Amino acid sequence: MTVKTDHLWRNDITGLRALAVLPVLIYHAFPGLIPGGFFGVDVFFVISGYLISGIIFRALQKDAFSYRSFYEKRIKRILPNLLLLLAFVAVVGYFYLLGREYRNLGQHITASAAFFQNFRLLSEIGYFTEDALRTPLLHLWSLAIEEQFYIVFPILCTLIWRFSKSPKLIGLMVLAITVGSFCACLMVQDRSFNFYFPLTRFWELGCGIVLSYLESFDCFRTRRIDLKARHAMSITGLACVLVPMLVCNETMRHPGWITLLPVVGSVLMIMSHPDAVVNRTLLSCKPMTFVGLISYSLYLWHWPLLSFVYLSTTTAPVWVMAGALLLSFVLATLVYYFVENPVRISKGWGRLSTTSLLLIGLVCAVAFGQIVRKLEGLPNRWINQHYADVASIRDGADSWERFPSIRVGDRSIRVTDTREFPTVVFAGDSHAKSYDLRVKKLAEEAGVSVAFVANNGTWILSDKGDENQKKCAEDFYALLADERVKTVVLASKWGDYYEWEQFDEGIDRFKKLLRARPDVKVYVLLDAPWDEGVYGSQGTYDPYKYFYRLNSKPEDFIRPYPEMDLWSKGNKAITKALGDVATIISIEEYVCPNGKCDLLKWYRDDDHLQPRRLETDAAWLDPVHESIKR
Repeated sequence: MTVKTDHLWRNDITGLRALAVLPVLIYHAFPGLIPGGFFGVDVFFVISGYLISGIIFRALQKDAFSYRSFYEKRIKRILPNLLLLLAFVAVVGYFYLLGREYRNLGQHITASAAFFQNFRLLSEIGYFTEDALRTPLLHLWSLAIEEQFYIVFPILCTLIWRFSKSPKLIGLMVLAITVGSFCACLMVQDRSFNFYFPLTRFWELGCGIVLSYLESFDCFRTRRIDLKARHAMSITGLACVLVPMLVCNETMRHPGWITLLPVVGSVLMIMSHPDAVVNRTLLSCKPMTFVGLISYSLYLWHWPLLSFVYLSTTTAPVWVMAGALLLSFVLATLVYYFVENPVRISKGWGRLSTTSLLLIGLVCAVAFGQIVRKLEGLPNRWINQHYADVASIRDGADSWERFPSIRVGDRSIRVTDTREFPTVVFAGDSHAKSYDLRVKKLAEEAGVSVAFVANNGTWILSDKGDENQKKCAEDFYALLADERVKTVVLASKWGDYYEWEQFDEGIDRFKKLLRARPDVKVYVLLDAPWDEGVYGSQGTYDPYKYFYRLNSKPEDFIRPYPEMDLWSKGNKAITKALGDVATIISIEEYVCPNGKCDLLKWYRDDDHLQPRRLETDAAWLDPVHESIKR
């Protein structure tokens, strides 16, 4: 990306863009190498806030700020590459994506072109989930947040300047936005909301704006700082950026306190000026400035390429992922030199200015996405005629993450409806999560609120284990302590727990509670047949790996289930343990009638059922529905 403003060109800031984008690329392709590479986006936000606000502040001081000029520059800067990318994804998706996938892509094209992709993703999918890997326009959430900010911020600045001419009021406004936004990100409990919502992200842009404000209005001149001190600042800043990228991962709260490190580190490196040691030797070197120049293109193009690989298989070889990254460098370079730069200096075509043409393209992109959505992903495309639509198999796998939360004591509990306290608790491990869409539907039909308490690999009845298991079990028992809870539904991969030391302890604790709460009705959902390696010699069952894009027939996915295995032993153990206090519901005959399991119809992988299938086809839950409905 060209880092050129009305004042001094700074190669070190161009290089800082490279330091931001490269970890993002590596994280997306090889997350194990840089587990916190996603912090690169936070560095981008700081740089953007610093540079763009500087343009606004200097124009205000000269009484020369023009909305038209400002947004024309933004349009010429952002849209050429973006529109080309959307066209590329639409064309590739037309030939490569199945019905539901292409319909979803249409929605994302509209959201990306209209700059509300962050809100679209907030309503659909978490950033760190498995399904996110198969979302080609996932990465455009950050561009949406930037543009939303630059719609609001110039208006606030010009209003204050017009009526007061007071730099202090502008400074107070910037400080209020920054501090308020940071407090919001610390207070918000919902992880996806915290990640995608603009008000929990504006503080990162705000930190760059604060520095720009201090420099633009001569409140503070960083060049007056001693050179040795600026050397120390640049080294400290580099460490603050790199350390969280190398040691943190997606399980940590982000944005949050830890995000201060890359944000403050970016501010320190910008403050250090080009002659500081890190800025001069690392950030200003030619390889870094070159990557910085194409960083916007690189960020835009790398993820769709990787996402199409993830859509093809879950186990892509290293050389394939490396090849996708290399191709993104080639495309980014070509687009930068042959699209971005020429369009930026172009005067237009005929009577239409470049800005008008780009806006027309934007409207066309929005319209195209809506058409694809309305037509359900253009189901008559060739690929839909030749391949089964397994795209929906993973749909809804993380829907529980978007359930709203209520406070139960000092705990945050996900529920289907916040308007009333939950009378039903649905709890378990990742197998319980597969029921998330069904639970929501069941709650709506029954007219009740259901609390959803689940965590991967968790024996829900015992708090003996790691922190995640402990929290999940404590949430579960905190709910049962409330007399308003009348029904409990348990679903888990029972075969994983019946030999644990905590198994009997959890059963005893649960039964003791039930003796004190005889009014609580308990249902236990037995596990569906499963077997690791159910797909035979080809390894674990994964529809994307063994069916998707392959010339297979549905009957190829009918498999006999193992007669005696962990799943059946686990079912017997939980039946014996809770059969005297709970209604036991077997699902074996529904999922595997006559001993034959239809993997394509029911299974998401080796042992998890498909959330979308369960949403509409889980008749074994009818007794639960009848029991809880009003």
